[in-house]
Formats: sequence, structure tokens, C-alpha cells
Amino acid sequence: MAIDQQTAYARSAGERQEPPGNAAAPRRGADSVCFWREKRFDDLECLTARFYRHAYAPHVHDTFALGVIVGGAEAFTYRGVRHVAPAGSLVAVNPDELHDGAPADEGFAYRMIYPSVALMQDIADELEDRPAGFPAFREAVMDDPEAVALLGEAHVLMEAHVQAGAHKLAVDETFTAALALMVGRHSVSAPRARRPGQEPGPIRRARSLIDDLYMQDLTLDDLAGAARLSRYHFLRAFRREVGVTPHAYLTHRRIAAAKLLLGGDEPLSEVALACGFYDQSHFSRAFKGCTGTTPGQYRRGTRAAA
Repeated sequence: MAIDQQTAYARSAGERQEPPGNAAAPRRGADSVCFWREKRFDDLECLTARFYRHAYAPHVHDTFALGVIVGGAEAFTYRGVRHVAPAGSLVAVNPDELHDGAPADEGFAYRMIYPSVALMQDIADELEDRPAGFPAFREAVMDDPEAVALLGEAHVLMEAHVQAGAHKLAVDETFTAALALMVGRHSVSAPRARRPGQEPGPIRRARSLIDDLYMQDLTLDDLAGAARLSRYHFLRAFRREVGVTPHAYLTHRRIAAAKLLLGGDEPLSEVALACGFYDQSHFSRAFKGCTGTTPGQYRRGTRAAA
């Protein structure tokens, strides 16, 4: 059965009306995740989740991470500051920014999207009375009921489209309006903080080595040697220029490669080995620690969008 826009709005609004504090916290139970992709929005990744126990490892995204907290509260560290986002909050993390995430108390529920830089730039460029430039969000946690309502509505419509056939036009209109509202109200025009390939020569050489040989068991000596720096100097310089440690960047690169392979039919054990993980268990822990989903859940969501 198709879902109309009014029904989607009502569902999203019902989630948002949970009061803050302990009364809003989801009752402790099993974590649950629904993941899917929206091909026509530049392969947008979407996530609906309730987490009671799961904690994200520190990680980065090539994309933005935008969402609404619909129950409980999430705690996360971003730009060296610990944030708590209660129910009804709007959250935003810019690309290539290190962050983590975990339940602040009894658990939290949220709806997230991961729009590409190109998609967000296109929306920003079309807004009138906005200076040209990269749309970087000023704050990680925002109180904006209108934006929360619109993004929540768009997310419910997208999920309904995957599961029950919501009309594409309703999805497109609401999604575009939600991102335009967020960019217009909460972003500033700024240069990209980090652009892969633009680091100074020594760090660029080391990052390129990881990009090329992520499936191998690289050592600090390998990377420092490529950079022609001492190991200590290299570690400090790499984190300063790239934003994460070499090991975190290597894990991110392996997971990015695994996402591509998960669109195929290779067994998960083979994907794990091809991307440099010790075994399937190691692969699953690292993948969920950065994405919130297991490799199997990610594969099912990817196939549903095909």
C-alpha cells in the first residue's frame, strides 16, 4: 500500500513528540537498524536505528551526516567537544570530520541521511541570497523544530517508498525542501577543511600508499618511509593534515572498498579478505563500528535500491 505525504508527516511528527529526559528514552531492548540507499539522490545512504548498546568507533565520512533524534538522546564527540543531542534535535556532521556516537543514557533512536558533497553543493548553489562556497554546518546539534519536521517527513517518505511505494514526486519535493532549509539556515560558505590529494607532499605520498595498498598489512615504518619522515613526526603530521590517525584512515579506506564489493555476490568472508581484514568477524566489527550496520544489512539495503 502506498503512503501519502500527510500520513508520512503524521508518523514523523508522532516520533518527534516524545518528551525529553528519561521518559523519552527508548525502553532497553535489542538494537534495530533499517538501511537503504536512494539511487536518484547521488546514491544517498539512509539509516533508521534504535541503539541501546551500540557505540560507534571514531570515524569519518566522505559525505555529510544529517539527521533527527526521534527518541532518547545521543552523545558524541565532534571537533573535540562532547555533545548530547536529545529527542527533537537536528544533528549535522561535515565531511571528513572525526566523530563517534553512543547512547547518552538508556538509548536513542534516530533517522539519518548521508548526502554527498556534490548533492549538497548543488542545493547550496541554487539558493538565492547565499554566498557561493562549500555549505559547512556551523553547529553539530541544533534546535529547529521546522527543519526537524521537514527532514523527518522526508525520511519517512523515503523509507515508505522503499517498503510500500510512496510516490516519487512527494519524496523528491520534501527531501529537496528539507535540505534547502537546513543549508539556508544553518550552513556557512567556507572552504573545504580537507581535500584528499591536497595535503603536503610527504603526507600525500603516505595517503596514496594507503589508498593503493589498503588490502595489505601496512606498518608505520612503511608509511613513514613513504613520507620520508620520522615515525613520530609522521604520526603528528598525518593527523593534522588528514584529520584522523593513519590506522583510522586505513580502516575507512577498507570499509569504502568493502561497500563497493557488497554490491556484488562475493561471500562476506571473501569481501573481508579482499579488503585487508583478518577474517569475517574482524570485518563485521569494524564495519558496524563505522556505519551502524552489519555488512549483511548493508548488502540487503543496497540490493533493495537496485
